[in-house]
This record gives sequence, structure tokens and C-alpha cells, in this order.
Amino acid sequence: MKKLGLLFGAAALMIALTPAAAQETTLPTGNVIFFHPDGFGVNHWNATRAYYYGPDGELNWDRLPHIAVYRGQMSDRLVGTSNGGATVHAFGYRVLGPGSFGLDGGIDPEEPGSDGRRILALSGFPGSIAREALTAGHPVGVVNDGDLPEPGTGAFFAEIGDRNLSNEIAAQFIDGRPGFEGEPRPIVMLGGGEGFFLPREAPECGEEINLDCYIHVDQVNGRGPDRRDGRNLLREAADLGYEVIRTREEFEELWARIQADPTFIPKVLGLFARDDIFNDTTEERLIALDLVDDSMAGTKDGRLIIWGSRPGTRGFNPPTAAEMNTMALEILRRESERVGLPFLLITETESCDNLPNNANAIGTLRAGKGADDVIGVLLGFIADNPNTMMLMAADSDAGGLQVFSPAPQSNGRVTTSTGNPTGIGFNIGFPLDGIEGQNTAPFMAEPDAFGNALEFAIGWTGTNDVAGGIVARAVGLNAELLSTEFSGRFLNTDVYRLLYATLFGRLLPDSAGVPAPDRQ
Repeated sequence: MKKLGLLFGAAALMIALTPAAAQETTLPTGNVIFFHPDGFGVNHWNATRAYYYGPDGELNWDRLPHIAVYRGQMSDRLVGTSNGGATVHAFGYRVLGPGSFGLDGGIDPEEPGSDGRRILALSGFPGSIAREALTAGHPVGVVNDGDLPEPGTGAFFAEIGDRNLSNEIAAQFIDGRPGFEGEPRPIVMLGGGEGFFLPREAPECGEEINLDCYIHVDQVNGRGPDRRDGRNLLREAADLGYEVIRTREEFEELWARIQADPTFIPKVLGLFARDDIFNDTTEERLIALDLVDDSMAGTKDGRLIIWGSRPGTRGFNPPTAAEMNTMALEILRRESERVGLPFLLITETESCDNLPNNANAIGTLRAGKGADDVIGVLLGFIADNPNTMMLMAADSDAGGLQVFSPAPQSNGRVTTSTGNPTGIGFNIGFPLDGIEGQNTAPFMAEPDAFGNALEFAIGWTGTNDVAGGIVARAVGLNAELLSTEFSGRFLNTDVYRLLYATLFGRLLPDSAGVPAPDRQ
């Protein structure tokens, strides 16, 4: 593995003139982690800090030394979409917002008949930065507390005209992209999505678990396996040499084997839910579905079952995002040392987006705490492996969360915000959320520096993604570029540029205003 970063430091930058670009910057190379807490803006982080650590406390997020304001517009709209934003991050060019998923455009009600334009990445490679890394022999991993085909991870590996085709996206993790069948696969894939890897006719597992039966059912909608082509991608993955795990017990057993044998470098496919590992719906619906664990009543996290399934089921207490990242990093580190090339990890907490998109306040705060725990894992890894950069950015602000303090209350329950008292048009306040949703007790922050524990409620602009206060943060090798090269302007396309620079050693030219080239 190249260690120029340790020898020279990032301050020693060499400017190389190349035929492909007027000017490119050559940088030391090392491992690259892109962490995508989807939908989380500054307001989300501030609310999470206040609730779990107090307004004067500190998140791991606060410990990230380099910061820049993120600009996330698409080529056709000011607000990023999950699929369009992920495609920009993966390819380095701005694309159309509605349909893009590893392509420029796709199925869009406003543009019927469009199936997307196949494009080159900013480097000139016919595919994403993850596909280029795999082709060059770099170890690549992917983690998501949603399902693996979710755009924030799926768009780095699949090219599809419709983001809703999760079965086809799952297949591309195993098969490769259309026209690139058999291309290298990630060494470790951990998240949800079991239902997209198994045929619809697969039976539910009984006492014995095998690769032909399913474990997980969608806790909100009751759905099981979904593949209509009859393929069993779990068995196909196992035939390709992957360890397939689907329960906490199997996760812990594999982790024990990894820790016991420093030479063990497994390929791993872990799927810990039918689709998302969390239950992305409102607090009120979770209660109506009896997705509650009364043993947790009165605790900071509350009694709603937001991750996993009911106590006593195989989906109860699934691996957390922090635990999955810990396993992925150890496997990638070992494989990186074996092949002599730095690794790339694409990791996402989709819960940070879907839960605020359902106006689920306690779920949002818990998602923020889970994402912050991931940052803690990443900081610990970088402390031991300084030839590693972590770049973190969302692509939009989910729900436009705002903290209301003191919380408007009636009989000890949160009520509504004030309206817009112009005398013309609507003057309607919107309902606020407390610990279990609307018309429930307010949240209680941890004490501030004066020792005061203050109440608050959470309000939303809606369930949309908006262009809110998004910042990118970074730590490790080359991370200071976020505070220098990109301090005044950090575009969504610059995510690709900074990831690429640290993995491949070349800071490519800015692509703002340049359409992605067609793939021939």
C-alpha cells in the first residue's frame, strides 16, 4: 500500500500537467471511506446532540476537524434526490434528479419514455468510482442500515432506469452491470434486502435455517421475498464463496471467527431484514401495529420498535450500523494488506433519511445517534490506520426538522406551531412531535452546562427532502482539502473528486456546468 501521505504529508502537493486536463493535483493515496448519513442536516445533528448529550455536549460528528458547506443541486432542480445525488457522488457529474440511478435520467413521470443515458465518470471510466476501484483490484465494501439496493449504496454498483427495481439492482451486485457481466464484486456487503435476493416462492424458515428459505418479513407491510425470476441470489453468492449471514447470531459467530484468526479474510453477504433494517413509518402507525417493546418504556430510546422485529423473533436486535462497519473495516483492512492496494468503503445510514421522511421524531433522533456511533467507529479506525480518509456528506435535508423550545403544550402534551398571521391566506399551525408522535409528552434534552434539562418538540416542513443546511465533514489523509481547496465552494460533484483523489492520487478538474459524457 502506498504510504506517501505518511512520508510527505498532504502539504507537499505536486502539480502535474497532463494531456487530459490543463491541470491536475497529485496527492498521496490511501484508504477511502464515504459515509452518507442520508437526509441529515445541521438541524438534525443539533437535535441529536441535545437529546443524547445535552446542547453543550459533544457528538463524534463534532470531532471531525474539516468542514465545508455542501451544495446539492441537480442539473434540473435545486433539491437533490436520493438516487440523483448518489449518482452525482458516484460519477462526479450533475445529473437529472428524478430518474437517475447510475445513469443520467431514467423513468420520470415528467419525461415518459426515458430510460436513462449511460455515462462516463469524471475520470473517463465507464462506470462509478466503486466500479473503477474494483476493476483496478482495490478491495471494496458496502454497508447500509437500509437495504443494499437503496440509491445511496446501490447507485455505486448498479445502473438502472427505475430506482424501484430493487430486484434488478440486487442482481447487479452479483452479476455486474449490463454489458459488464462478471465484473469484480465487493468483498463485503452488509445491510438489509433479503427479500430482493430470494424468489417469491421461497418458504419461511422453520427450526432449521438454510439458503432456500427466508427469515425476514417486512414489519410494516407484511411482505416477504419478492424476486419474480426464480433466482436465489443467496445461494448464488454462497457458490461464489461468500459467507451468507442473516441473523445477529450468525453475525456474532462470524465476527468471533474473524477475531480468532488474523489470517481469515472472508467474503461476506449479510442481509438482516426483508428490506430496510428499520421500520420506516410514523410513531402512531408503529403503535397501531403493536411494534412496541414495553420493557423499554421510559428509556431515552423509547418503547417503539424502530430497528428489527418483535422480541422473540429472529429479526429482533439486528446488527447496528456501527457493528456492521466494524466488521467491514476489519475485512477490508486485511484484504487491502493482502493485495497491496487501498480500499474503498461506501457506507450509509438510510434511516437518517427515511425516518424524518415519515415525520418520525424519536426514530430520527435514534438514527442520528446510530450514525454518530458509526462516526465513532470510523474515527477509531483512522486513529489506528492514518493512511485513511473519511468524507461524510448527506445530499439533502429530510423533512426540514426544527426544534421548538419551549415546546407548545396542553396538559403536558405537545400541540402545534404558530401559523402565519398575515390575515391573508392560511394561518394554520402544524402539529409537533413528542416522544411518541403527535399529542404526546415532549422530549427532554440532557442537561446543559448550567445543569438544566430542557424540554423540546420537533416540527417538520413536511415529509419531503429540501435543500437545507447540509455540511460535508472529513478526517484523515487529505481531509484538510475540505478546509482549503473546497472551503468556499463544495459541490456534490466534489464528493467524487475528493474520494477519487485519495484513492487514485489525482484531484480531477471541477465539472460544474459540464454534462456527463455519453458512454460509447
